[in-house]
Amino acid sequence: MSKIENTSNQKDIYSVWKEGIDSFYSNIEKSIPQYHQAFTDLFQEYVKGWNNIASSTVDIQREFATKAGIKSSLPESSIKIIHDSEEKLNRSLSVQNKISIASIDVTKQNIKTWNENSSAFANINKSMVDSLVASFNPKI
Repeated sequence: MSKIENTSNQKDIYSVWKEGIDSFYSNIEKSIPQYHQAFTDLFQEYVKGWNNIASSTVDIQREFATKAGIKSSLPESSIKIIHDSEEKLNRSLSVQNKISIASIDVTKQNIKTWNENSSAFANINKSMVDSLVASFNPKI
């Protein structure tokens, strides 16, 4: 048995580090669903909060106008402008969502490609190390 090989009672530094790394990333992977849920809940509360603020603002302004006797009726042309603006805003939001999701998908694919390439580079490096070690170790 060479000095590099493990004995039955001993682990080498690489095995110990590999176990630590595997444990670390396993714990990260287990926490992903929790982060996903927490982020989703946070975003829903954020949207709900802004919706409440906007609705409350309109309600308060309506109440003030009513109590102050301010007429709030609009001509049909103004209503059309508001509805057109709303439609364009919703289309803009839809495009923004599609762009955001496409960007996330592209980033995911880039990371996946990087992972695949890093495995290939690791295999190339292993082959180089094997080749170097073979040239320095006499064959018996």
